[in-house]
Amino acid sequence: MTEFVITAQNRPAQHDQAVYLCVDAKFHPFALFVANQIATKYPERQFDLCLISAVPLPDHPLIAQHSIRVLQIDASAWGAKLPADERISFAAYLRIMAPQLLAQDYRRMLYLDADIFYQRGDLNRLLNLDLQGRAVGAVRDMIQLRKEDRVPGDFVPFKLPFAKYFNSGVLLIDTKAWNEQQITERSLTFAAENAAKLLAHDQTALNVTLRDNWAELSLVWNYEYSHQTMYFAGMFDVCLFHFVGRRKPFNQRYGGFPRRFTEEYR
Repeated sequence: MTEFVITAQNRPAQHDQAVYLCVDAKFHPFALFVANQIATKYPERQFDLCLISAVPLPDHPLIAQHSIRVLQIDASAWGAKLPADERISFAAYLRIMAPQLLAQDYRRMLYLDADIFYQRGDLNRLLNLDLQGRAVGAVRDMIQLRKEDRVPGDFVPFKLPFAKYFNSGVLLIDTKAWNEQQITERSLTFAAENAAKLLAHDQTALNVTLRDNWAELSLVWNYEYSHQTMYFAGMFDVCLFHFVGRRKPFNQRYGGFPRRFTEEYR
């Protein structure tokens, strides 16, 4: 598959592992926020921090300060094929393209959404976790937390029975296994061919493609924080908070987040 290429980057890889975020200009500041959290709270890292975009991103002092690798991808051939909207932009699909594009640079990759809040956790150890031959490690989505046997609504249009269903906001990827299983090609092709049926865009495509073939990680690595789960957050020693839904702690129109989040964003 050669329908997307790297067109620009500020530097080559420095490690054989990476933590990467895929954004457009709208979420670029929040991706920098996450990268800055990781770099300052966890300085002893053995991985590259990468920002990937399909559009030029503005320069920022944090990029040089933390030696963040910035890559621009030309994926315009897929622009009209893959569904996107105001909430989930085309940048969401770059997470699927990156393991193929950067396979020569990184043996392990950890994808993070830009609305992630890093609290703690040894990311070096996480990146080297034994995935038991699986290409992806992920956390079960909130829709199955209270009812583990619930058939995801994403599966209904495809008449698929129950399977464990993960949230695509945090993905631990073994690039060799990923590419051997042709996950980039399979998931993008599925998304393009079923664009009208995808209820959760890239997440639907990845869950169908990786159905019953992914490693389940602890909830602490992708704690989906919302009005439904916020009261239980204190019961877990959370590593990565994920602010799912439209309400975000960096959106001042909603005041339902603790100051420990909003003040750090401020």
